[in-house]
Parts: sequence; C-alpha cells; structure tokens
Amino acid sequence: MAAPSESSESTVASYWHVVKDSCSAAFVGGFVVFTSASAGGWRFVLKGGTSEDNCLNQAGDHPEGPELFRNVCLNGGTEIAGSGRYNYLEESGVYRCACCNTPLFPASTKFDSGTGWPSYTSPVEGDVIGYGKDLAALLSTEVRCTTCGAHLGHVFDDGQGETGYRYCINSVCMIHDATLQLPAARSVPYVANAYLFLVLAIGALVGSCRFSWRATGVIKAVR
Repeated sequence: MAAPSESSESTVASYWHVVKDSCSAAFVGGFVVFTSASAGGWRFVLKGGTSEDNCLNQAGDHPEGPELFRNVCLNGGTEIAGSGRYNYLEESGVYRCACCNTPLFPASTKFDSGTGWPSYTSPVEGDVIGYGKDLAALLSTEVRCTTCGAHLGHVFDDGQGETGYRYCINSVCMIHDATLQLPAARSVPYVANAYLFLVLAIGALVGSCRFSWRATGVIKAVR
C-alpha cells in the first residue's frame, strides 16, 4: 500500500483546522448569544449580597438571628437545606424581602420542589427581582432584591407552572406577610440551563484561546 502523500496529509490537516475553528466559533458565538439573551445579561457575580446600610430591618431584629441573616442575605451565602422556617409553609399571602420589606413572591406560586428550600414559579409583578451569573455557583443564575440588593437565592429551569422555572430562595431572606395579596408576574426573563451555559462558557474559553494562538501564529508568519 502506498504511503499517504504530503499533499493528502496537508489536506487532512487543513480540514481539521477548519473543523476546530468552526467549533471554536460556534462555542464563542453560542456563549455570546446565551449570555446576552438570558436573565442577568453580562452581569457576572463573584459574591452576592448588599450592605446592611441598605436595609430597613436591622440584622439584630431578625427572628433567625443576625449571624445567619448577614451570612446569607447580606453576604451571598446559603442556608442549610431543610432548615428554613418557610420551607413547608403553605399559608396564603406574599413573601417580602427580609432586608427592605419589598414584596417579592406571591404565596400562590410556591411549590414543594423537594430541594429543601422554598421554591416559587415566579415573582410578583414589577421589576422586583434582579439577576446575575454566579461565578462561584458555576454560572447558575443568582437572584437578588432590586430595591436593596440583598441576595435571595438562585433560579433554575427545572421548575413547574407556566414559567417552568424554580426560584430557589433562602427562607432567611424573606418575611411572610399573610395580610397582602399580589398577582404573579405573567412573564419572566429567560433563564438558561446552568449545565448548558457552563459547557458553552468552557468551550468559549477554549475557543478564544485557540483563536488567540492562531492569531499569534499569523502575526509571526507575517513578520
């Protein structure tokens, strides 16, 4: 059998360069599109939370104690699964921000997700929830109170109801108000699947490195 010619080997090498470049471009393009179109846009969060100066309610007055309130609501932490006082509460009303009292979630959208944290399909109407990509949580979508900036939890695309989303919220970040009734938002921002988004982010990083390496090679060749 005749050995492959240099021209055929060069053709195969060129073909694989095209395939690799195309995959790199697809990952980078997909990451840009998903980031721009999904909740939070290009807001990346390293650490959620806010200053206690933005709170109307003092940490020392919180029924679950100042340490847990500061750790989760103000510093972006997470309470232990199953430990929250609202995990199994089924009363009507509205859940307010524990920091500034802004109404956040109607009790009518609450459901048992089996995760150990209170879960909701959507917030109340209005611009009450802010979003961002949580770097520490592998690019899951972090949610916060837009009024005071307090960390609330995360939202995922594995919920139920009309939105199909699960707003997974820490109990310590909320106060239940049984006297108020508010309608749920009819539409919410698109939430990208966290695993898909992470794959796109890794692929985009590798693709960007490849393009940088290729560009460096071209520049050296020109020189």
